[in-house]
This record gives sequence, C-alpha cells and structure tokens, in this order.
Amino acid sequence: MIYRLIAPQWLLDESPQKSKVLEGEFTDEQIKTYNQEGYNIYFLPNAPSNYISGRPVDGRDIDNFDFVFIDFDLKSDTLYGSKQSFINALRGSIPQMIPSFVVDSGNGVHAYYQVSDLDAMSYLRFQRRLCRLFTTDEAVSKIYQLMRVPNTLNNKSKEEPKLCTLIFQSEQSYTSEQLDKLLPAISAQDESYCQNHYAKTYRTNTEKLQVDDSIPLKFAQLLKNNSEVKDIWSGGLSDRSAGDFRLGHIMYASGLSREEAMSVLVNSPKALNRTPDHRIGYAQGIVDKIWTHEITQDITTLSSSVRDILSRPTSTTKGTRLPCYRWIDDTAHGFRLGHVMGLVAGSGVGKTVIALNLFLGFVESNPDYDHFFVSLEQPAEEIAQRWKSLCTGNTSLYDRVHILDNYNADDSYRHLSLSQIKEYIIKFQKESGRKIGCCVIDHIGILKKQNKNGENEGIIDICQQMKSFANETGTFLIMQSQSSREKAGIGDLEIGKDAAYGTVFFESFCDYVVCIWQPLKRMYSNEQCPTITAFKFGKIRHKNQSIDKLKEDVCYKMYFDTSSGRLREVTQEEEKSFTFFLSQATNKRKQDRKTDLVEYVSIRSNNV
Repeated sequence: MIYRLIAPQWLLDESPQKSKVLEGEFTDEQIKTYNQEGYNIYFLPNAPSNYISGRPVDGRDIDNFDFVFIDFDLKSDTLYGSKQSFINALRGSIPQMIPSFVVDSGNGVHAYYQVSDLDAMSYLRFQRRLCRLFTTDEAVSKIYQLMRVPNTLNNKSKEEPKLCTLIFQSEQSYTSEQLDKLLPAISAQDESYCQNHYAKTYRTNTEKLQVDDSIPLKFAQLLKNNSEVKDIWSGGLSDRSAGDFRLGHIMYASGLSREEAMSVLVNSPKALNRTPDHRIGYAQGIVDKIWTHEITQDITTLSSSVRDILSRPTSTTKGTRLPCYRWIDDTAHGFRLGHVMGLVAGSGVGKTVIALNLFLGFVESNPDYDHFFVSLEQPAEEIAQRWKSLCTGNTSLYDRVHILDNYNADDSYRHLSLSQIKEYIIKFQKESGRKIGCCVIDHIGILKKQNKNGENEGIIDICQQMKSFANETGTFLIMQSQSSREKAGIGDLEIGKDAAYGTVFFESFCDYVVCIWQPLKRMYSNEQCPTITAFKFGKIRHKNQSIDKLKEDVCYKMYFDTSSGRLREVTQEEEKSFTFFLSQATNKRKQDRKTDLVEYVSIRSNNV
C-alpha cells in the first residue's frame, strides 16, 4: 500500500525540522510511530501498478482502479444532521447497493464500493454519480485521491485528535455494469468535468496553447493602470503562487484570453525559476483552474441569429418578474427570477432589515412564492424574531419564509458553501413542492470558499457562481456584501458599488447593486433624531432611462420603524427633521479624525 503522511501545521510549528510530507511504502510499526508523532495518515485507494520508490506519485501514474467511494463531511452537511443519519441513508437509498466497507473518519463518514473491472474514466463517472446520489463532497472526484487510513488518529487538532475507525465491512463487490444500473445518470456538466480531468491528468489533449514569450499589450496596460497588478508582478506578495493565481483572476476578469494569460504566467518570477517544461505546466495549471467554466458543449449550439433570438417567447429571455414594493422596484424591467442583486453596506447598517422588508413586498405581491433567508452569521431564531415583528401579528406569513443558518441542532458550526446552499434549495423545492421566489444570503464573506489558493480567489469563484445559482434554483438571489469600515465608516458614509467585498468581480456578476447607509447614525443618541436608511442603486443592468422611476446613483431614503422593523417613506415633518440633523451629523463626522472628511449633500427625497 502507498501511504502519504502529512504533518499538520501545529506539528511543523513545534518541530520545524520535520518534513511536511512523507510518501512511500511503510510498515505498520512505522505508520503507528508517525501517527503518534502527529502526522495524518492517508492512502491511495487506487494506485500505480508499478510504484517507483523515491519519486512522488503523480495522477498520471495511477492505472490500477479497485474502488469508488464517497466522503460525507459532517462539518459542511446541510441534509443529514448526523453521521448515523447518513449511514442510514447508505443502507436505505438503494438497499441492494451495499458498501464494501464504511469508515468513520472522525469528522465524517467514508463509504467504499469495490469494483472488479474499473478503469479511469468509469471511476471518474461513478465518483460524480455517487456524490449526486448522496449529496456528498464532489471534491473526491479526482484520479489522485487520498483518503484517511482506518484505525489512525485524525491529528488536525492537537487538542482534540479523533480516531478514524472501520465501522462496517462486507464481502460485497460489483462489476461496472452492476453499479451502472444502480446509479443515477451522469449530467452533461459532470461528464464534461470527467473528460477534462482525464485529459489533464493523463495529458491526452494534444492541442497545446500557443505561448508567446513576449508580454501581451493588454497585460502591459494592466501593469500601467492597476496598482495591484504592478505590486504582484514586482514581487509584492511573499506567496508567489497565490500572487500568480490572483493575476490569473484579474486577467480573466479583464478579458485576456487563455493564450494571453499563458504568455504572462510563463514569465512570472516563479515560473522562470523552473525548467522549460515545468514552466509551461505551472502556468497551464493556473489557467486551467481559472478558465474551467468555459462552455464545452458543441460549438454549433452556442450562438443564435438575431432573428431566432427575437422569435423566442419573452419569458425565456427575461425570466419571470418578481414584483416588490415600488420604493425599491420601479424600473421597467424589474426584478426577475434568475437575477442577482448585490446588497452592499457596512457592519450593522441594516442589510438584514432591507432584505426582510423586501420579503414583505415579495410576499404581498407574489402569493405563489415562498422565500429563503440564509443566515451565515445570525442564528435562525434571531431572524425568525425579526420576521415575526415585521408581520405585526399576521401569523399566516410565518410559513412564507424559510431560514437556513450555519448552525446544527447541537450548535456545531456548518460553514456552508454556495454550492451546498444551491443543492439544498433545489432539493427543498423538489421535495416540498414549494416554489422559492427570493433567496437572501447573508453574507458573501462568510461563505465557505472552495478555492484553496487564497481568499481573493475564493471570493471570485463565488462571484462567478452567483448567476448560475439564481438560474439553477430559479430564484431572485440577493447576495449581501459587507463593506470595510475604511469605506463605510460606522455605517454613516455614503458608499458605492466599489465598496463591495470582491470589488469589481462582485459587481460584474450582479444585475442590480444596492448600496445602503445611515447618514444620521452619529445622532441617534438624540431621541428627536429620525432613524433613516438611505440607499441608492449602484448598478441597474436592464435600465431604461426614459421610463424608469428609479435611477442609478440617485440617493433615496426611508424611515425605519424601530418597533416593527418596517421601512416606509418619510413624511414632510421627518424630511424637515432629517435636514436639521444631517448638518449636525456632518459636523460631528468632521471631528472624527479616524474618518476622512466627506462633504455631504442633501439626500434627494424618494419621489416614487
């Protein structure tokens, strides 16, 4: 058996002389010793038939396939609630599909199915089909896939090591034909993944990118105009790999082609330190990961003539309209299923207030739809109490809003990802028969990032997924984004779309961006001061300037009723009071040396 031993960070901090990774064939006694020292012990369920000692195993070396398997992670679970519930699902989903063995990994469950005539492509397809059947981690769908060894300690936490144990074993084995009949059909998206991963692992794709060693003009312009690009390119980041991934994402967002990006990355300082072959392979790896969502279906299906597009039913090009209150929804095109709204504000300013008030508008205007609030910071009980206040005694509205939070029943933390939330909502609609109109996610910065190359790359990946989330769930997605104190102050500074977490990448994937602040927040200690929430649209993708009542970059304001949590238009008296207190708030702000001096103009009245 081929093992890979990986030292957790706490062990390297205590013993810097230890190797981070050890790989090879070890005796049971050696495995026991290394595990007691703190190493995490992994093995390759599928491995090379000819192992060359002293050279790390690469994916293309693996040619002996015996197992397919699934990885249930309790920490990211949104469906089962416990290990036992998942084990029950293993037994009950397809009774005739008995695992060959099941392992309690410490933080989850691994189930293995032995297959007698497995090859690489069948393995990849079965992995994807298994994870769709049980809604488990799709990340184990790789040729080179390590799994934790049973009867060893999970040493990720020094204080709380967890024993990985074999909890079930059988003599069950399958042929590919038998397993194929038991599993759901593979989707086009998963088939595309399998084809691409196979080609990349075994390097069967003979078509190579044309790489020019000269720097493309587009990148030269980025160097000139983008200070972050200039800083990364000059070695401003200590982690050069993370810097090159960041450059890749910036180039992608700036419209550079794969070939242009390759020409840049093969000339990065880290790439130039490698041999010519490895230099190209290093750049290719970055480009492949960032440009993975490129459309792969038959090219003839990608485009249509203008005549064909105009002949389509209107609903297929615009999506179903989801009306709301006119104070926030008074454009000709309006909010629609499949749209994304970015809601940007500083901490504690009222993103949740706005979102729940929008729910009220959606509930009143769309009786056929329920709505989903995904609260990643606040417990479900807190959101439920806010909705109760907004309903002002109308208990019939309690069933119209559903809440998903980041906490399990035992208060353990889930750390949900966007893809997990998407799968949950799709399954919820399918099993409950309810249609979800609006889905609010609070907020983007707390979502679990799948990308392991840095925080920025993880956020960009989430931004790229937002539109497909809205389309695949058939919802109007409101993605909340918390601005930094540097831009939002204590929440009283007027902000724009560039204050969003993820900056230009966030705005690029939104149909609407709404920015909110509380201009009188510094004066709330005075009981006479009205509580005002101001907002503006930083972006309206489908605008019609001649007939839209709401405009981009025009400031509107609403009165916030602190007793009920409802927003409403300001009265004339409140307008006078607002004008009076605004000048005082501005003067008080100027005395705060920690905040840039900002000249405020009167916020225009909401004329809707």
